[in-house]
Amino acid sequence: MAKRTRPTRDSVAPATTHPELDSEFANRLRDPFEQHYLGVLRTNDPLLLERGNSGVELYRDLKRDGKVFAGLQKRQLALIGKPWQVEPRKKGDSKGTADALKVTEILKACSFDKLCSELLEALIAGHSIAEIVWTARDGMWLPKRVVKRAQRRFVYVQADENSPPWLHLLTRENMLTGTPVPERKFIVHRVNPEDDNPYGTGLGLQLFWPVFFKRKGIVAWNKLCDRFGSPTPHGKYPRNASPKEKGTLADALRAMSNDGYLMTPEGMEIALLESKLSGNVTTQQALCEYMDDWIAAVLTGQESRASGGGAVAAASKERQNVRQDLTQADSDLLSETLNETLLTWICEYNGLEPCHVYRQIKEEEDTKAMAEGDKIVSDMGFEMDEDTVRAKYGEGWSKKVPSSPAPSPEPKAPGTASFAEPGTTATAQPDALDALIAAEQAQWRPAMDPLVEPIKALLADAQARGQSAAELLARLPEVLPQLGVDDLASSLTRVAFAARLAADAGLANE
Repeated sequence: MAKRTRPTRDSVAPATTHPELDSEFANRLRDPFEQHYLGVLRTNDPLLLERGNSGVELYRDLKRDGKVFAGLQKRQLALIGKPWQVEPRKKGDSKGTADALKVTEILKACSFDKLCSELLEALIAGHSIAEIVWTARDGMWLPKRVVKRAQRRFVYVQADENSPPWLHLLTRENMLTGTPVPERKFIVHRVNPEDDNPYGTGLGLQLFWPVFFKRKGIVAWNKLCDRFGSPTPHGKYPRNASPKEKGTLADALRAMSNDGYLMTPEGMEIALLESKLSGNVTTQQALCEYMDDWIAAVLTGQESRASGGGAVAAASKERQNVRQDLTQADSDLLSETLNETLLTWICEYNGLEPCHVYRQIKEEEDTKAMAEGDKIVSDMGFEMDEDTVRAKYGEGWSKKVPSSPAPSPEPKAPGTASFAEPGTTATAQPDALDALIAAEQAQWRPAMDPLVEPIKALLADAQARGQSAAELLARLPEVLPQLGVDDLASSLTRVAFAARLAADAGLANE
């Protein structure tokens, strides 16, 4: 028997001094558990492999169910109903701001909201594919329209170990590997893509069985209603009745009921075996309602009827928060897909500054309170850029052109009265009491600095976090303990003491 030896240090591959670039070691083509044929990748969805022949048409059929369609509509329309904004990636750049406005007009011209709604069908099937039809107009390369394509017409093929899978279009000439699609031509939005499943995994995997059982329950429910919902007419004919007489009886019974009837000779007995259950039979109804709750929980995160619990207002608020979180997640994932494809291609084709599109999913804010908070921040010396103004208050805002400053008044001669009565030319005499107060006020600047610095720090932190005016006002009580008011109180005390002492000494205040 051969003796096993442990590997020595010399038998191990020597460590390199630099990393391997542009290479994958554990790529999918080296997976021993996968079956590859000509590089075509198949989905790892067990349901599609068992029942759908590896095609997503099985999941597209789920939209025929009313509950699934309603839940999908809620997800789509909740996103489409929110305004979208295009901003330059580099803040504070005038050219980037102007280019962002151009990209906004380009997206409006190609039905951007319709494109987003169609791409969101990836929630069910796992991926959604749209083709861009480019055109040249006004010296620019622009998307003329974006057309949604059926997923069954495409496959992913990986021929190189160090290259990602590439989308191929199946044709009549090649139904196996298809033809590679051109670059910068197709937008593919995917949900939950994995290393061994570039097609993504949608909610259809969780929705198929509740829809399946619900349909079976509805069929059984309809049969129950058909059998026990209305009485069945029963006619008896004599034993020696002729065929003509039997036909007359059948016509009479058919006129009484379209669902069915019974005909027996006289003397024959027909009995119905009734169920031992008492009361109304609601098994099928309970099954359908349970499946509807299952579908709603998968699509919109809605709790079932039995486990809703809590006060009505609290439960409604919780459902609203869950739906808002789902809408924000859908928006972020879709924006990433569009920014990596459509937005990048438009900017690079036309020499525009890099831009990105996003939707701000949040509750409606009080515009008046937000504007008042912004005014307070502006009075403290801060200025908001144009991109932030449009993001908060919508399109149509631009900076004012600064007006020419008014000519400054000529300086007055020393000793002239500032608030003299009209027609008087008398000079004001120096006021000893005012001089004492002015001397104390000159020392207020060091006393005010400890009060202003914590507020400035709070404003800077709120701006870095992107907080709204309401959130900023809510944080103001946090800085109250940090405000040093001792120096200011001492200065005010000295002023009041000096004024009282001067008054007692008989100094005039004219």
